[in-house]
Amino acid sequence: MEVDRYVYTLGIDGETFMQGLKQGKIIGRKCPKCGRVYVPPRMYCEDCFIENKDYIEVHEPYLDSYTVIHYDNRGARLEPLTIGLVRFKGVSGGLLALVDGKPEIGRKVEIESFDIPLRVKVV
Repeated sequence: MEVDRYVYTLGIDGETFMQGLKQGKIIGRKCPKCGRVYVPPRMYCEDCFIENKDYIEVHEPYLDSYTVIHYDNRGARLEPLTIGLVRFKGVSGGLLALVDGKPEIGRKVEIESFDIPLRVKVV
């Protein structure tokens, strides 16, 4: 049996995160007990096992790691494409992004585009 149509729902945290992107913001969610902030937002704190409460905008993105892709999944050569893990100061988690500029681990990045995929520039 095949499915004609598949509907994926983001859930409340996913919807809040996507609305933040549309407004040019990266939104995380904060644990009321330990203060840990998660990006993307998560319903429960991984350490305290309680429901996270407040949504907050996060800042100070930096490049945590990256890789350069030279071939697609069929083996065809591509223009080099840099994919990086972008983290935010004082935040747990991170986001994958296309990286413009010369990548260097730990360098600050500027978010160029809040679309999916996220696009950042090394500054």
